[in-house]
Formats: sequence, C-alpha cells, structure tokens
Amino acid sequence: MALSLGVLTQADLNEAMKLEKRRQFEAERRKRIFNAKQRLYGLDLDALEKQISEKAKQRRIEVECEKRYEHQTQVMQDAIKAKELELGKHKHAVESDLNYYRCRFQRKDQRREFDLNDPNWIKKSQPVRIADDDINLGISSAQVFPGEDLGFKERKQRQREQQRAWLDQQVIERKQAEECRLKADKILQESIQSRDKRLEDMANSNRRIRTEIVDSIRHYNSEMAKRKSEERAQKKKENNEDDMAEIYNMLTSDMLTENPDVAQSKTNPKKKIAYMFRGMTPEELKKFRKEQRQQVLERESQKRDEQLMDKQWEQYALNMDRELMLKQLDMKRKKQAELQEVIEYNSILAKEQKLQKEYNKNVMNINHVSKEFYEQFNKTTR
Repeated sequence: MALSLGVLTQADLNEAMKLEKRRQFEAERRKRIFNAKQRLYGLDLDALEKQISEKAKQRRIEVECEKRYEHQTQVMQDAIKAKELELGKHKHAVESDLNYYRCRFQRKDQRREFDLNDPNWIKKSQPVRIADDDINLGISSAQVFPGEDLGFKERKQRQREQQRAWLDQQVIERKQAEECRLKADKILQESIQSRDKRLEDMANSNRRIRTEIVDSIRHYNSEMAKRKSEERAQKKKENNEDDMAEIYNMLTSDMLTENPDVAQSKTNPKKKIAYMFRGMTPEELKKFRKEQRQQVLERESQKRDEQLMDKQWEQYALNMDRELMLKQLDMKRKKQAELQEVIEYNSILAKEQKLQKEYNKNVMNINHVSKEFYEQFNKTTR
C-alpha cells in the first residue's frame, strides 16, 4: 500500500493502521453476530439455574396444594356419598310405600270403568257375527256389504302420521323433562354441599366444645378421686375411732336409750351411729324435703334450658338454609345479567371486527410489499 501511494508520513501510517484495525474489528463483529451457534448457545447459566430453582419450588407448592385439594375433595365426596345414600334410602322407602299402596288399593280391576278398559274384553265378548249366515243377523242388521272398507289405505296413512306426531311430541316433552330434572339435581347438589359444609363446621365446633367439657370432667374426676381417697382414709380413721368409742359405750353406756344424743358420734358432730340411730328429727326431715324440692326445680330448669337450646339450633339451621337459597337465586340472576352483557358486548365486537376487516381489505391491503424491501435488511452489524 505504501509503494502504490508513494511517500507516506507518520500520520498517514497511523490513520491507515486505525482503518485496518477498524476493518478487522468489524469483520470479527460480523463473524460473532452472524454466527448461528454462538447466538443460540450463548446462554446465561446463572439466570437459567435461578429459573429452574424457582420452577421447582413452584412445582412443589403446586403439588402440596393439589394434595390438600384432593384430600378436601375426598372428604366432601365422602360426605356427599353418605348424603346420597341417605336420600336414596329415603326415596326407596317412599317408593316402596307408594307401590304397596297402589298394589293394595289402586288396582285396575277396582276402577269403576274397568269394564270399558278390560284388556280381555274382546276375549270375553261375543263377535258381531259368526259368519255371513249367522242366525242372529236380521234383515236390518246391516253387517254384510259388498266391497267393504274402501278407505282402508287412507285411514292407515292418517293413523301412522298421527302416531308419528304423538311420538315426536313425547320425545320433545321427555327431553324437556330430563333437562329440568338435571337442573334441579344440580341445584340440589349445590344446596346439599353448602349445607354439608355448614353442618361440618357446626360438628367441628361441637366436637371442640365436647372435648373441652370432657377435659374439664376428667380433671374434676381426678380431683374427686383424690378427694375420695383422702376421705376414705379419713373415714377409716374415724371408723377405727368409732369402733373404739363403740366398745367404750358398750361397756359404759346404755344401748337401749331413746335419747337421740346417744346416736351422735363423738368424733364427728355431723355423723350418726347407725345401731343407735332412732330416726330424724322434724327439723331434719323438713330440711331434707326442702333440699329434694330444690333439686327437682333445678332439674326442670336444666331441662327447659336444653329444650330452648335445641330450638335455637333448629331455628339457626333453618335460617342458614333460607339464606343459602336466597344467595343462590341472587347469584343466578347476576350470572344471567352478566351473560346478557357478554352477549351484547360480543355482538358489538363482531360488528367492529367486520368493519375493520372491510377497512383492511379495501384500504390498508391495497399496496403490497415487494421482495426488495425485505432484502435490504441484515446487511451490516450496525
């Protein structure tokens, strides 16, 4: 290059070196950018490993959620199956009673018009005529005619059309009845699920309260057992002392006295000696009867409270069923309103899309892009 250009200065050499370096850098850049392998396999491994760990964590969370959902679904399905079995048994019992009543009191032969609908009426009845020379046929019987039944084909055709129309009507009615039944079953299943969930919550609450009551009773029983053991020891001690006092009284006192003070224990003022006891005093009898009446009143009050609590629970269950029914009706109305809005919005979008297609077809897509337009790209790295 220096020979072809003649004498070059140092500045020209420096400029030429810069241009050559720039051309080499551009060539290396083109190789690096337009290299398909380097462009495809040049990946960020740290970011990929982070994404993999996040996806694995998300997958574990999803698996745990799915297990919980499956467990909850299984519990709900078991409750629904139990309820369905109960409903099936009740339905079977009702249908059995109904069939028994029908077989017992609503037989066909018990109807007033059975003689008109008797299937064996033709077998039991006599034929109109046995033959053309039947002796029962008189002059004016009008039973034998030449060329009888001229409209047989037309009558049969009308009968077949009428039967076909009846069958079509029955098919339509049966389909409508089946759709109504499916809708009613779906609403019933949703109501049963809501009610079963509410009952399950109530059962859990009752179970928790019952557990607390059992724990308190167990604690109370343990305290009572401990107290009874102490009382038993104390009683044994008192019995020993009473036995010693009895021996002393047998030796020093009169056993046949009618004095009530003789039956009083020397160790316990509230205790009586059994073999010397001569009955309760009028004051003690009066106090005893008063305590009995008080216990009877307390028992009646407790029974009234239990009945009132049962009535409140029944009323609560009825109110919950009524609220669920109202909520279902409200949701159904909202769903119908939303469906109508979606239908109207879709019709508007369809009209706008149709107008946009016509505009694109008639205005936007008139000029087509040539092949030279695409070939001007991807020529340089800049």
